[in-house]
Amino acid sequence: MSHGCIVENFSNLISLSEHEKAILAHFEKDARPVKRHESLWHFREPTQTLYTLQSGWAYAYKISLMGEMKVVEIFTPGDIIGLRDFTFGRHLTDVRMMTDGTVCAFPYRYILEACQQSRALSAAFFATASRDQALMTERVTNLMHCSARMKIAHFIIEMYLRLKHTHPDMDQRFEFPMNQKLMASLLGLTSVHVSRMLGELAREGMVRKQRRTLEILDYARLYREAQFDETYIQLDLSHMLEVDPNDSEAPMG
Repeated sequence: MSHGCIVENFSNLISLSEHEKAILAHFEKDARPVKRHESLWHFREPTQTLYTLQSGWAYAYKISLMGEMKVVEIFTPGDIIGLRDFTFGRHLTDVRMMTDGTVCAFPYRYILEACQQSRALSAAFFATASRDQALMTERVTNLMHCSARMKIAHFIIEMYLRLKHTHPDMDQRFEFPMNQKLMASLLGLTSVHVSRMLGELAREGMVRKQRRTLEILDYARLYREAQFDETYIQLDLSHMLEVDPNDSEAPMG
């Protein structure tokens, strides 16, 4: 049986039963193609649906008081888009496709129904939302305290590890469709600065950027350059699924 990207994503976090896989497969029954630059929703629109991103990249952004676009989040294949908005009545950002892709829209109630049926799925949704918040916290910290070179090295490692989570067999040459303008907006830099720092990292043999792909040539050195700490990106759900001897209900999965 072929499973969707959300099943593959969650299967890397927890052991899923066939019943739990069927619950998640329901989230992706209505796949549709989307084009580059297509908006999935706009800021302050009612939060009626979420999306799973089956293929392609997307990004969330806000328009500043000065009318400038500020990228705040990147979505890659396997991500659930809109999970952070779950408890709000309106969307907190605009979301737009960075590339052509495929998305599956589903109503918020699907998450509530899944959580009612499975403790393991509840833990996976909670952990995913928590990781999204941790990514944002780490990025804010980097914006305030890191050099331009370190920001870029850190972001490349982060994106590589995120993609590796949903594609464990991926090598160190991977799709990277972000242009310098989007990277600059996300990292609080200028496009010129991004270009210069990528050039430095390339000349020093750490990365190679070619249009829509990026190759990490010296992972260990780039990792040290970024002063990376994987604590915020490596999810561990084992403590959430431990059975309390006083609890008569054992977790599913």
